[in-house]
Amino acid sequence: MKNVTGLGTLLQEARAEQGLTINDMVERTRIRRDFLEAMEAGEFDRLPDPAYIKPFLRTYAKALGLDEEQVALEFDALSAPSQEELLSLRERRQSLQRKKRVRSVIRLLLVVAAAAAIGYIIYRSNLI
Repeated sequence: MKNVTGLGTLLQEARAEQGLTINDMVERTRIRRDFLEAMEAGEFDRLPDPAYIKPFLRTYAKALGLDEEQVALEFDALSAPSQEELLSLRERRQSLQRKKRVRSVIRLLLVVAAAAAIGYIIYRSNLI
């Protein structure tokens, strides 16, 4: 995940302008200190799971009196993958699909070869 430093700076400055400490925010939000510090540093990948990012961000923004919807939208805009990243993801997905197809063909060939071998063994045993 990208480092979203600008958004973290916004949170940190809003907290500082109100004369609040991280510990004050821990009490207000019930979000762990290290997670709040990570958000203020713009290091959202330090949160326990991507599913927590927006709820934590909204909770923190609301506790600071910020427009939580605007903060969430800004996060979306800043963390959206670039065209290069999207292309890279698409290429990786296509590569994985090709590998999966190749594995399927190999498995099919192995099954056919095994069936042929069993058939040959049965054929040879009937000749004897």
